[in-house]
Amino acid sequence: MRIIKPYIEIMHCPDGEWLLQFIERCGRVCYKSEDKIGPDTARKFVEMIAKSGHESVIEHSQITVRFVCDRGVTHEIVRHRLASYSQESTRYCTYASDKFGNGITVIDPCFWPERSDY
Repeated sequence: MRIIKPYIEIMHCPDGEWLLQFIERCGRVCYKSEDKIGPDTARKFVEMIAKSGHESVIEHSQITVRFVCDRGVTHEIVRHRLASYSQESTRYCTYASDKFGNGITVIDPCFWPERSDY
């Protein structure tokens, strides 16, 4: 058995300004307000969308994050359907094979990340 610390990895994150403009273009379709798109309108529009609870528009973003954490934590994450999820299958991965070193990897249950902003 191998014990590791949880971590996250940002695997894909498009340019922030481009992303805001893209979300605005997609979201304004809902309000038929494409004519209001301007050079500095994206950030304000996305903030308005977030405050109003219209999260489906934000789903047009394409940020990919890998979470390596306790399976109980992943169950909490995936129950909120704000994104698409792919998760390691405990049913289809044969942990006894040589592919995984004949063992499992578990998350350190006592790990608490250090933060400098307390």
